[in-house]
Amino acid sequence: MRKFLVLVAIFAAVVSVGVGAAAATDSVTGYVVHGIPGLPVDVYVNGDLFAANFQPGTIAGPIKGPADFESDVVIVPVGGDPASPALQATLSFPAGSNVTLVAHLDANGNPTASLFNNDVSYTDQVRLTVRHVAAAPAVDALFFPGTADELRVGPLANGEETTAELPPATYEGVLVPTGTSTAVFGPISMPLYGGKLYVAYAIGSLSDGTFQILKQEIDL
Repeated sequence: MRKFLVLVAIFAAVVSVGVGAAAATDSVTGYVVHGIPGLPVDVYVNGDLFAANFQPGTIAGPIKGPADFESDVVIVPVGGDPASPALQATLSFPAGSNVTLVAHLDANGNPTASLFNNDVSYTDQVRLTVRHVAAAPAVDALFFPGTADELRVGPLANGEETTAELPPATYEGVLVPTGTSTAVFGPISMPLYGGKLYVAYAIGSLSDGTFQILKQEIDL
């Protein structure tokens, strides 16, 4: 219950600041990433059950709506009564918003939340975004490690992101402490196709074995 109450508090804080600048389009899109281990919840949007038993390591969405869309969001413990919510808030999305709210651990393992804008402008290349939202030190992402094609993306500290546009290919990568080449996670292999945004979330904790990479794919 303590973890749930902390999540309620941080979600309310993020809601209060709203979303970032909007792109030039009328539609509104939002996602929620659950990256706090051991904390399942039910999420209701505008009175409807949007995500039942929303488990850590999963993505809910998209929530779609017209320009200046508002969503009434209710969060309760799994099986809880939405008429008596632990959190009820209205999220306002300016026209053109495409955002992801991530509930996650900070670098010290405490629950927190971050709000990210998704760049969904068109490219025929691969747009790869890496978001560090795990209880872990600053890292670099190394693609094709140890080869002539090695590509280092970073550094990334908790709550930060970086984006690169790459040619379509199958990419093999590892995570390493910033400035080193010793893998702390991986390798993982991902085929990446042009005309898509791929988001890789580092979530969980390295110290307790819950660390994982969560992948999201969005058509541009």
